[in-house]
Amino acid sequence: MTTNKDRLFEELLPKLKEAHSYFRFSAIQTAVNEAELEITDGSLKQYINEAVHRGIIHDAGRDWYSRLSEPARIDSKQVAKLIRAVEKAFPLLDFSVWSTTQLNPWMHHLLAQPVHFLNAPKDALETIGDALRDSGWEVAIDPPPSAARQVVRPGEKMVVLRPTLSRQPAAEKRQAPIEQMLVDLLSENPNCGLMDSSEAQDAASKAIHSSLMQVSGMQRYAESRKVKIEEFLLVNQRH
Repeated sequence: MTTNKDRLFEELLPKLKEAHSYFRFSAIQTAVNEAELEITDGSLKQYINEAVHRGIIHDAGRDWYSRLSEPARIDSKQVAKLIRAVEKAFPLLDFSVWSTTQLNPWMHHLLAQPVHFLNAPKDALETIGDALRDSGWEVAIDPPPSAARQVVRPGEKMVVLRPTLSRQPAAEKRQAPIEQMLVDLLSENPNCGLMDSSEAQDAASKAIHSSLMQVSGMQRYAESRKVKIEEFLLVNQRH
């Protein structure tokens, strides 16, 4: 005998996965109601936890789920020199970094020359900038939108220093997570001219729809940077 849970696992969740890379718990509730399944919200939450445990769907952060199972793989070798330089000068500093060339797996046209971004406490940026310049880096310290294109010049030693934001996703071993990288790309690109705007949007979309993201954290950070990330999440794409 087919149970309501069986229909949820074998019919409704597969349909949601086919239609969307990411979906919210409310979308599952809607699907259950439209199918006229008698499942209480409490039972539905238990079933969804079981579905995640069994790998039918995957946790994408608070209230979000995904058909995607594998997080993005980021090549941290491309920022290793910068991390070593800053750690050597400031061993106790809390900072994170990322580079535009780390996005090459999702680019149509590969970027040959990187721009590195480093986030650290605002009151430390000038000191960090001085130390990096002394060791041969080209540094732009929190450039305003009006000046960013003039001072940000792609190259192996180009680094933009920005203050750490309160909603910024946590780094791992100084490497900024993909959720931060994509939001920062969409925020920085119009002023810094890192690439064509369509190229930046395509890269963000391709990354989001090919790798498991922590959506809730990415949304909070995007709001703080005034970036609209929902338009990328709610489109159905398969790469």
